Amino acid sequence: MDRGIESYLRFLKGDQSEFKVIIALYWDGLLLFTNSYVHNLSDAEDIAQEAMIKLSVRRPRLTHENQLKAYLFKICRNLALNYLKKQKRNLSMTQELTENIEDEMQEVAARMELNESRIQLHCAMQKLKTEYREILYLRYFEQLSTQECAKIMKCSEKQAASISYQARQQLRKILEKEGFSIEDI
Repeated sequence: MDRGIESYLRFLKGDQSEFKVIIALYWDGLLLFTNSYVHNLSDAEDIAQEAMIKLSVRRPRLTHENQLKAYLFKICRNLALNYLKKQKRNLSMTQELTENIEDEMQEVAARMELNESRIQLHCAMQKLKTEYREILYLRYFEQLSTQECAKIMKCSEKQAASISYQARQQLRKILEKEGFSIEDI
C-alpha cells in the first residue's frame, strides 16, 4: 500500500493528524493541475483547498492510491470548471498576466523539484487546449492510467486514449516550434 492511502485509511479511523500527510503528498500536484484551468494561483489554492475539505467531509471509501489521487483530481477538475462558469470571464490575458502565471507555475514546479526540461514541458502544455492539457498532465505528471483518466474526464477509455494520442502530437508540434525535440524532454 502507498503512503497516501495508508494515511487516508488511518484518517478514516480517527487519526486527524494523517490528513496533514495527505495534504503534503497531493497539494502541489493539485495546485498545478487546477492552475492550468483557472490561470490564477490564488484561485487554484482556494479550489485545491475546497477539494481537500470535500475529501475530509465526504470520506469516500477508497482502497488504493490511484483511487485517492483520481478522486482528488476529479474534484479539482469539477470545481475549476464550475469556477470558470461562475466567473464567465474572458481567458484572453494580457502579456503581463501571462508572465505572472508562468512565474507562479515555475515557483510551484520548483517546489515539486521538477527539472528544467519538465518545467518547459509544463509551460508548453499551457498552449494546448484544455482537454489535451488535462490528459497529458494526468497521464505523465501524475502517472494515472488511461482508465483513471477516462473516469476523471468523464469519457470512455477509447476516447481518453485517442485524446492522449492527439495531445502528444499537438505538444510535439509546439515543442518543435520552440526548438525542442522530444528527446530533450
